[in-house]
Amino acid sequence: MKELDLSKSLLELVTLYPEVKDLMYRLGFEAIAKPGMLQTAGRYVTIPKGAKMKHIPLNQVIELFEANGFTVKGAV
Repeated sequence: MKELDLSKSLLELVTLYPEVKDLMYRLGFEAIAKPGMLQTAGRYVTIPKGAKMKHIPLNQVIELFEANGFTVKGAV
């Protein structure tokens, strides 16, 4: 299983696991697909921060990642 560390930035996670980008897009993070967005905001935004900004429950995010073969680390 792949380990998803919620304390890492989106850029770090997408670099490790490119499928994270698609999963985040499916959750409603449309901006992640815009050119340059991952390289700028993605350097400091974590999944919990992004979920809070988009008003998406973190447990919904965690469930999607777990359903796609990830073990989630750092969940509060």
